[in-house]
Amino acid sequence: MATDITRVYICGPHSTGKTTLLNDLRPHVPELHVLHEVARGIIKSHGWCRDDYVPDKHPEVFKQLNVEILEAQIKLEREYSEQGKHFICDRAIDPIVYGQYYVGPEARDVMLGLPGLSGWLESLRRSLVILVAPHHEIIKDDSVRLTSSIEELRDFYNVFAAELNYQKIPYVALYDLDRKVRVERVLNELKKFQTSRTGF
Repeated sequence: MATDITRVYICGPHSTGKTTLLNDLRPHVPELHVLHEVARGIIKSHGWCRDDYVPDKHPEVFKQLNVEILEAQIKLEREYSEQGKHFICDRAIDPIVYGQYYVGPEARDVMLGLPGLSGWLESLRRSLVILVAPHHEIIKDDSVRLTSSIEELRDFYNVFAAELNYQKIPYVALYDLDRKVRVERVLNELKKFQTSRTGF
């Protein structure tokens, strides 16, 4: 796997504006290919609706969904890296955290045992990871993702940060709400990240 690829991950709880941030960044980072979300495709392939994978009603289906998301994510990222493509995506260890938070440690353990997982985690440690904090102003229901209270999302954020720390994955916490400020902050972090790798 290429070591000089720029990888940018925008991650965190659902309903925090990660995809909006990614789209806002796109005009500023044309050199970064966008890794599109794989979850919706997997859900569609199974013919599931949101009620089919609500974790408190169908924990095994929810676990299966997140395992498949992580497998597809690892496969897609490997392909991009092998092709020498710099990329940005709006997820990172998200499936692992979802499994841990909504199903339990056994779901997390299953995902941590997937083929290629250790190498993928190592690539994350050499990437720019942005952890987006929740704000009640941007919580919305899109009929696909889970709908949660701001308190639940804040708790989820803390679990996310704890997992990143446990896996020794450096990250930048993004607490800003304003979209323009978010873009400026990420672009500044990207510049610092690239400078640290090249020395100039």
